[in-house]
Amino acid sequence: MSTVLNKALCLVEDDPIMGESLAHRLTLEGLDCDWHRDGKSALNALRHQSYAALISDIRLPDLSGEDLFQALYDEQVVLPPTLFITGYGSIDQAVRLLRLGARDYITKPFDLDQLMEKLRIISPTLFIDDEWQDLEPVLGTSVSMRQIQKMAHVLGEYRVGVLLTGESGVGKEYVAQYIHSITDDTGCLPFISVNCAAVTETLLEAELFGHEKGAFTGAVQSRRGVFERADRGTLFLDEIGEMSAGMQAKLLRVLTEGNFERVGGHNRIEVDVRVICATNRDLKAMVDDGSFREDLFYRINVAHLHVPPLRERSDDIGWFANMFVNDFSKKSEKSWTLTAIGEEFLRKQSWPGNVRQLKHAMERACIFSSQAVLGPSELGASLPDKQPAVATDADESLRLKGYLEHCEHTHIIETLKVHAWQISATAQALGISRKNLWEKMRKYGIRGPETTG
Repeated sequence: MSTVLNKALCLVEDDPIMGESLAHRLTLEGLDCDWHRDGKSALNALRHQSYAALISDIRLPDLSGEDLFQALYDEQVVLPPTLFITGYGSIDQAVRLLRLGARDYITKPFDLDQLMEKLRIISPTLFIDDEWQDLEPVLGTSVSMRQIQKMAHVLGEYRVGVLLTGESGVGKEYVAQYIHSITDDTGCLPFISVNCAAVTETLLEAELFGHEKGAFTGAVQSRRGVFERADRGTLFLDEIGEMSAGMQAKLLRVLTEGNFERVGGHNRIEVDVRVICATNRDLKAMVDDGSFREDLFYRINVAHLHVPPLRERSDDIGWFANMFVNDFSKKSEKSWTLTAIGEEFLRKQSWPGNVRQLKHAMERACIFSSQAVLGPSELGASLPDKQPAVATDADESLRLKGYLEHCEHTHIIETLKVHAWQISATAQALGISRKNLWEKMRKYGIRGPETTG
């Protein structure tokens, strides 16, 4: 006889922004969320319904979270595993609740991922492993990027706040475009990107919300902002951590109310826009020091996807490199091939500029290569002089001369294989004479199965 798991959760939170963010995230996790804005309604629900977990703020408009918990305790109601939300000033109160039987507490400000981890611990039956479809790799082949793609596939079905974090160049906009594409089957819905760090505060307001004619010097005609242009689609706000306090307040208002006024205008404009934000800064630390609004943090951070740096996912390097070479070949109507030894060379680089740097390196290699086969020599020439490499024990044992000879040896073998060990074709591809190639093959002891002229 199978057992149906109870996945209902009681949420008690009077703050509309935090409550909505929590309710959205719990729904994304596949949970049935019963959201109460006050203690009395939650008390009545807990008396008559069985929940798998309870999440409650300690500060409520009528009963405190402690009063709620104590009342249920005194009435001998079977209490679900309980997680309390508290400010720093109420930690002693939270400790008292732990002694009464609450399972854990979390202090504001907190990351929703952090809360979900605590919830998984106190009520593991809420979560069961989902049966994921085998998705074609779009964001990368590494385990971390496959997980991000799966989560992005779920998020694409919901218009909730998504925060993408990671170093510059890791591909946060690429992930945002994938989330957008999930529900844009026709390819007709707008995807608009704005770098908040690249625009001054005055211009950023006009860029986001548009302006009316004569709103400021140079406004010779009315102009729609990106919120209007992105209506029914997706707006990607990069470097959200660089936004000023004043602009944060205006952004929060439009995210909360779904409407805004153009600069210099008086009519409110309704929009339906999915907003995805990205940053390479620690927004939670900025909330702690007061430089980023806590309510905006919760609004944009219903779901958080962290994109690891390329150096931590070497499996993606060859996949991206081949994709960039193929894309550039199509644009140029020429054909380049990345060799296996070339891929290995790329995996040994540290890529401080991440995917963006790799893309530029592959394009430069194609442009400046004298042959269609890309090996270490062609790839190395496309990297900065001081590009650090992730050294292996074998690399460290080689002196410069030995290492260059090692690269030449392997590159010649790869090129011979590509040209079926034909000397003339290989020599032409390498840009050397047949005699020179024979001499190098004798030097390195290279003997092919069917070497021909």
